[in-house]
Amino acid sequence: MLALTGEVLVDLVLEEEAPLRFTGVLGGSVLNTATTLARLGFPACFLSEVGDDWVSAWSEREMARRGLKVWLQCHKAPMPLALVRPDEAGNARYSFHRPFQAPFRPEGGLLKGVRAFHFGSLFALEARTAEGVEALLQEALEEGALVSYDPNLRQDPTETERSLIAGYLARTDLLKLSLEDAKLLFPENPIEGVKRLPIPLKVLTLGPEGAVAFHGEKEVRLPAEKVQVVDTVGAGDAFTAGLLALLLKWGYGRENLKALSLKELKRALQGAVALSALACTVRGAYLPEEGLRAWKARFLRD
Repeated sequence: MLALTGEVLVDLVLEEEAPLRFTGVLGGSVLNTATTLARLGFPACFLSEVGDDWVSAWSEREMARRGLKVWLQCHKAPMPLALVRPDEAGNARYSFHRPFQAPFRPEGGLLKGVRAFHFGSLFALEARTAEGVEALLQEALEEGALVSYDPNLRQDPTETERSLIAGYLARTDLLKLSLEDAKLLFPENPIEGVKRLPIPLKVLTLGPEGAVAFHGEKEVRLPAEKVQVVDTVGAGDAFTAGLLALLLKWGYGRENLKALSLKELKRALQGAVALSALACTVRGAYLPEEGLRAWKARFLRD
């Protein structure tokens, strides 16, 4: 089983401005990754929180429709929203509306037998949620799970947030981050800063330039796949899902990730890049069924 924790948001993607018209889809960085993994056939348990309004009830139904096993803390508040405005190149600007105030307190024992644990985004850096995320991370480590972390930063982290990030990095096996993340964390030399981290596998997405992976002394760089970009919402989350899916299919975990071969590293990066490109072909982060089937045939059945 895979366990993932992060925020749930309803993404309202701007379609036109006069008057304002949006298309609503279920979102949240880690939830997007969990959804794709579940649709690829991996048993994914998603741990998060919802509100008590009708939008929250719809969100729970949508997670069930996506095949996700969930544990959800319910707050007496409306559902968080993210207003998304794509620019002409498909890159998104966000306006977040996050009403929850109470701490995130997951039950103990939720990660019994878990093989991999993925977390990240702003959810791991908020004061009210960080303690709950830490409890889940400790439980995952006690289970011997592979730990995967995606900072998914939106702005320059505060000193408190940098301290949290440093603590997460010290226990991470697989780090996935964007070039924008790397610039915020290592402004003087982003790529070298990532490369020097003492983490078994570091993967950096470079937008239209593709991605680069560092594994011990091995380094692999691949170009992006050329597609007609509708928007880039969820592209990084799909990338993470592809990477985790292939590593887990090949039997890699915390105890043997260092044994990943150069051939496998290239194949894993290729699969992640391809799934990320697929996410760019549609509005929002929910991957098209036909494209997902083609990816499975190309990468999971070879």
